[in-house]
Amino acid sequence: MFHQYKILTPVHDAKSEELMLDCSRVVTFIVQSVRDQLKDIECTLFSMVTLPGYLFSDLGFLTLNAFNGQPTTTDQDYFINPLHGSFSHTDDVQVYYGATFAPGFGANVAGVTFGSRIYLRTDSSAISASTPLLQDRAFQQKTKLLLHEFTHVKQYKNFGYFHPTFALAYMKSYCLAGYNYENNPFEVEAYQKQEQVNRLLTGVVGTQFMDKWKQSNWVSAFGLPTNRDYNEYPNLPGQYFLQFQNGGIQLVCNSANVC
Repeated sequence: MFHQYKILTPVHDAKSEELMLDCSRVVTFIVQSVRDQLKDIECTLFSMVTLPGYLFSDLGFLTLNAFNGQPTTTDQDYFINPLHGSFSHTDDVQVYYGATFAPGFGANVAGVTFGSRIYLRTDSSAISASTPLLQDRAFQQKTKLLLHEFTHVKQYKNFGYFHPTFALAYMKSYCLAGYNYENNPFEVEAYQKQEQVNRLLTGVVGTQFMDKWKQSNWVSAFGLPTNRDYNEYPNLPGQYFLQFQNGGIQLVCNSANVC
């Protein structure tokens, strides 16, 4: 006698499959939430553990470079103002050129900022622009570094210049970014800011605004630029306009961009 066996397979209707998918999503969400919470705890602890070292470095830089700071120059303010406003002098921002760096900061670190104090390895040459600005590579490079570090000053300002609070936020962000310096949101902002006045700092047309501003001694008349870039007129080729604190400057340039 032969017996026939039939293998029964479960039947999944659309509703059961949708339910299983929903359950999978819930489990994934819970697992990710737990991971995020654990990472947040890890990074909070990391910021607290590293805080003493951060503040010790802050004190070290101040001790090693006492009384050597100087305010930003008018030429530097020309590029700082469009990005961050004119608080450089009211907040007594000091730049330390040729600074002695505290132990632990490698030679690849070009600049460090603590509060309203900016420490740069480079010397104090080329802190004012020569004309034509387009050819002054030394000033351009030093200004771009300064703009990066000045963004950190602005970040400190947003924390009321209270160094421990900033340090905790910075180091936690560094941890959340996977301990990657360049992915830290504080650094991402600084790198973005240093590029936002490129056309005024290194452009063929943009640099000529500063050349005219300096040559004509328009510092007191027009003040500092308020816009990060100049305007172009589609219907008026060769004419460009840059807004300043007290009005604006218009350039009329030929086909070779000589204005």
